[in-house]
Amino acid sequence: MKLNKILIATAVLFTATAFTGCIREVFPKESAITESQLSQSDAGMEAMLKSVPASMAAHVAVSYDHSDFGYHSIGLYKDHHALTMFPCTRADRGGNPYYSRIQAPNYGFDMGPNGGYTHFIWYNYYPFIKKANDVIGAAGNDENLQEFRVIAKAFRALFYLDMVGYYDSLEAYAPELPSYNTDLSAVKGLIVPIVTENTDEDAAKKNPRAKREDMFKFIFEDLADAAETMKMFETDTEFKATVYGSTPTYPQLAAVYGLYARAYMWLGQFEAGLYSNNEGYENILTGADAYAKAKEYAELAISTANVPMMSEAEWTSVTQGFNTVVPAWIWATQMSTDTVINNLLAFAAHISHEASYGYGPLACVGVSKNTYDRLGTTDFRKKLIIGENTTYEEFKKYTSMPKDEWEELAYRAPYSFFKFRPGQGERVDYMVANAISLPVMRIEEMYFIAMEAKAHLGDTTGALADLQSFMSNRASVYVNNNSDYAKLIDEIIFQKSVEFWGEGTILFDMKRLNMGVNTLNQNYQSGMLFNSINPDGNDPQYKRLPWWNLPIPSGESTVNTVLKSTVGPDPSYGVESEDAI
Repeated sequence: MKLNKILIATAVLFTATAFTGCIREVFPKESAITESQLSQSDAGMEAMLKSVPASMAAHVAVSYDHSDFGYHSIGLYKDHHALTMFPCTRADRGGNPYYSRIQAPNYGFDMGPNGGYTHFIWYNYYPFIKKANDVIGAAGNDENLQEFRVIAKAFRALFYLDMVGYYDSLEAYAPELPSYNTDLSAVKGLIVPIVTENTDEDAAKKNPRAKREDMFKFIFEDLADAAETMKMFETDTEFKATVYGSTPTYPQLAAVYGLYARAYMWLGQFEAGLYSNNEGYENILTGADAYAKAKEYAELAISTANVPMMSEAEWTSVTQGFNTVVPAWIWATQMSTDTVINNLLAFAAHISHEASYGYGPLACVGVSKNTYDRLGTTDFRKKLIIGENTTYEEFKKYTSMPKDEWEELAYRAPYSFFKFRPGQGERVDYMVANAISLPVMRIEEMYFIAMEAKAHLGDTTGALADLQSFMSNRASVYVNNNSDYAKLIDEIIFQKSVEFWGEGTILFDMKRLNMGVNTLNQNYQSGMLFNSINPDGNDPQYKRLPWWNLPIPSGESTVNTVLKSTVGPDPSYGVESEDAI
C-alpha cells in the first residue's frame, strides 16, 4: 500500500514506558495540601471543581504534536475520523494539506496499540476522569458538598460515554484485514476499565475492560444522582446554590438529560431486551425501548433548558461566531488569556481560517463537494462555505479577510468552512484570538436526537415534520417531503453533520448506525479515497470504517496487565485508499 512519506513523518509512536496507567495519585506525595484540607471549604472544593473544565481546555502533554489541546482537539479528530472534516487546500493550486495536524484519522493509520493517536485519546480521557474523581471523592456524601459531587458526576458520565463511542467495538468494513471482524470477538461487548474515586493504584493494575451493560449501569448511576439532586436545586427555593448554575462550564439539569439521551441512542442499536431482563440491569434498555427513552430525555432537555436554537446572526458573526457562549449552548468550555499557552496549542489556531498566526489559513479544513452541493441555496450555513464559484462580493459580509487574501484562499482551498472565528475576530494577537468558548452540548442536538428516535420508533411522518421545522431555522426554503425510513435517517444525519461540524458529534452517530463513507470523485486528498458504502457495486453488510474502533494503547496494557488479552485488533489500513498502488 502506498503511504505518503510526509504524512508518515508526522505520526508519533509511543513506548509503553512513557505512561504509568490510567490511575494517578490524587496529589503528589510531597504536596503540602491534602484533599481533606481542600474539601473543608467551599473555596477549596470550587478550586477542585474548576480544575475539571480547566483540564478539558488544557494541553495534556502527551507529545501528540501541536494538536493536543484538550477535549476540543479530540472533537476535531472525531470529525476527521468521520471524514466530514479534512484539509481542503489543493496541492495543484499551491496549497499544502499537511499543514493540517489533525488529519491522521482521515487516512486510517496510527490507530494500533502502539500508535500515537491511540495513546493521545486514552491519556486525555483518563486525566479528565481523574479530575472528576478527585471532586467526587472529596465531596463524599456530605450534604453541604452535594453540588460539587453531582456536577463532577455529570462530567464523569460525559467522559465515560465518549469512551463508549470509541471503544465499543462494532463490526466494520475492513477488506484489507480479512480476520478483523473475527478478531473483534475477543472484545465484543467490552468498553474500558472503570476507574472511580475509590480505585487505588493496585486495583488499577488489575482492572479489566467493563462489560457494556456494566459501563452503562455505572453511567446511569452517576446521571441518576446528578438528575435527582439537580432537580432539588432547581425547585427548592431554600437551597442556596454555591456553584450550580454559576457558569456554563458546569453542567445543569438539562445537560444531564442530554447525556441520558445520548446514552439511550447508543443502546438503541442493539436488539431489544439484551440486558433489561437481567436482575440489576432493568434500566439498561435496548432497541425500541432505548429509542423511546432517548426521545423522552431529549424532550426533557429541551423543555428544561427552555432556550432558543442558535440564530443566523449568532452563527455568522465575524467576531463572535462559535467562540462566545450563547443561550443554545447548555454546556460549554471557556478559555481566557490566562490559559492560552502559545499560538498553536489552541482550537482557533487549527480551525479558524482567519487566524493568521496558526495552521487554519494554511490547512483550510472544510467539507466535501457533495456536502456543499447537497445543502440548499438558502441555507445560511452554506453561505459560510466557499464554493468553487463563490465571489468575494458574496462572501465579504462573512469574513474579516481583505479581498486579495480571501481570493487567494478561495482559489487554493474551495469548500473551506468559516464556522469558527478567532476570539473577538482578532486575527493577529493570538493571546486574544485563542481565548474562546466552545460548546460541549447544544440544544440543537436534542432536537436531532428526538426526531431520529421518533423515526426509529416508526413515526417517520412525525420525524420528517420535526426535521422540516428544524430546517426552517436554517433555510428559508427547505424542500424534503420524503418520509422513507432509510432516506429520512440519512437526511437527519447529514443535516446533523453540517450543524455540528467541528464539534465532534457525528462520528458516534455514524458508527452506531453502521453508516459508511464514499469520498471518491470529490475534493478529498490523495490517500483518503474510500468507498465503504457500495464498493464495486456490492453493498457490504458492515459499512463503518474499522478505525472507528480504537484498541487499548500499549502504554496502558503494559501496566494494567489484565488487558493484554483484550486490547483489540489494530484497525489501521483496514481499507485501502482508491489511489493506493
